[in-house]
Formats: sequence, C-alpha cells, structure tokens
Amino acid sequence: MSAVKKMSGGLAPSKSTVYVSNLPFSLTNNDLYRIFSKYGKVVKVTILKDKDSRKSKGVSFVLFLNKESAQHCVRALNNKQLFGRVIKASIAVDNGRATEFIRRRNYTDKTRCYECGDTGHLSYACPKNMLGEREPPQKKEKKKRRKLDEPEEVPEEQESEDEGEDPALDSLSQAIAFQETSTCFSVGCTTGNPAIRATHTVQEREKG
Repeated sequence: MSAVKKMSGGLAPSKSTVYVSNLPFSLTNNDLYRIFSKYGKVVKVTILKDKDSRKSKGVSFVLFLNKESAQHCVRALNNKQLFGRVIKASIAVDNGRATEFIRRRNYTDKTRCYECGDTGHLSYACPKNMLGEREPPQKKEKKKRRKLDEPEEVPEEQESEDEGEDPALDSLSQAIAFQETSTCFSVGCTTGNPAIRATHTVQEREKG
C-alpha cells in the first residue's frame, strides 16, 4: 500500500477529490460544504483565494469520503448552472506529491472568523455565508473509555476553523491542505508545489 493510502485511511485522495471552477466568488467554504453535501460525505472544502486580497478565485477542491460520491458530484454538477454561472466539475488528478501536504492544520487564533477576519463569530456563523449558518461538526470522541460509574465530563465545545473540514475525518482532510504562503494547487497558479493537479485550467489567472 502506498504512503498516500496509508496516511489517508486507505483511500487515494485524488480519486475522491473534485475540482470545481467558475464558482460564484461570493460563496464561502461553508456554503460549498452545504451544496456538495447533497452528493455524499464531504471531508474538506478548500477555496483558492488571492494571497493578498483573500478574495475567492472561483476555484475549489472538494474532498469526499469516497470516490463514488465524488463521481456522483461530477456527473450532477459539471456544466450546470449555480447562482447564474455555469460551473465545471471534474475529478482532480494526483501529481504524486500529495504526501507532502498530508499534515494537520491548526488555526491558533480562535477569536477571529476565518472567512471575514472579524471577531465575535467563527466561520460557521459568518454573515457572509450566503446559505446561512452551518452547525459545527462534532468533535471526535476520545478513545479512552470511562468507567460506567463515573460521570462523563462534557468539555466546552470549540469551533474548528478548518475551511469546512469535518474534524472527525482529519486523516483524509489533510490530503488537499492548502498552504497559501508557500504552495497552492496548480490551476493557473505559478507559485509553490501543487498537491493535486486538476485536469482543467482556470481561465482567471492570478493577478500579481
């Protein structure tokens, strides 16, 4: 078994990752999570953004739990209209460097929203979410079991700013981790080493 499969729970991330282009720029990660969840279990959503303005480029990678869901998504959405735009959807192709990007992402600043940068809320409840708030995924249960006669302490729930990621599936979600300061997916981007190369080229090139 390859290193990618071992680190991703037995699945090759590229086979279950959908590359989507020509998306409305106003859609957030949480919006896309809600849209693509219709086609299967979404592990992670990554929107490519301009490194300076932090605005969406209209391109996203959606990692599903299995390849069947990804294929279903492509069949259902390719060349279909979404909020007035005809989007393109295809299965992303692994260029062999995915293992370099399978690493845990932690957002240390929990006081600001990932989407807009404002304080007072996190991305799940960001006012910029066109489709409304999304319920934060539940945290993974600790493997250590408590004795039946001991009451279980319920920790205070904290939101995870992981671009639409389901923390319960963190082993798979890192397959398309996007490191905006040094790397990006190769869809018209000229910097860094891509983890998963898409089969289509984005028409909108990065400015600057």
